[in-house]
Amino acid sequence: MGEPAPKRGVNPVIKVYAFAHMFLILSWSLPPPAPAISNGGIAPTPLNVARNFSDFLLKWNNDFKFNTPFQYYLSSTGLWQYWDMFAPNPSNTDIWYDAIVTFANGQTRIIGYPRMKTLNNWEKYFKERYRKYIERVNTDATDAWKRPAFAQRMALIAYRQTGDMPVQVQLRRHWRMMDGMDKPVPQDYKEFIFFTYLVDQDQVLRDAK
Repeated sequence: MGEPAPKRGVNPVIKVYAFAHMFLILSWSLPPPAPAISNGGIAPTPLNVARNFSDFLLKWNNDFKFNTPFQYYLSSTGLWQYWDMFAPNPSNTDIWYDAIVTFANGQTRIIGYPRMKTLNNWEKYFKERYRKYIERVNTDATDAWKRPAFAQRMALIAYRQTGDMPVQVQLRRHWRMMDGMDKPVPQDYKEFIFFTYLVDQDQVLRDAK
């Protein structure tokens, strides 16, 4: 009988990649440092570093993950994440969107945008990204440039649902603030039309195909 074939171990390159991948995931999972450290209010003197070592370590981690080429690896693979979902100040705003669509025949109709509260668990699994997108289009100061594409998409949805051509879309925000776990939950939502858009009808026909 011949000699048994030698066992082959895991390729060292794969090991290095796996450890590097886990390190980057851990790096992105760590929270930001205290504001006084991140904004330079506390100078990195030896005494300050000794007193606030963990926060200075988190500042170094922030600089590493946001100011080195490694950020492109996680952002391009969709593995990045934000710590602020959990701490230190989780969002206390319940917010959802819909659109008031005016059609070429003069009629108007409310077109809904997927809202997690109205979906079953199976639908939520596949449509959570819609709720996440609201967070990326909600800030007036930084997200306004995304709104024309959002409104054009709502026009396409309206056209597919009704068969009528939209001419105008008004994006509408609904929100309520949660005051705390020990406070009653507000029942009513505030409403605000934050963007009005004239529809590119040729684009609607192209997208509908």
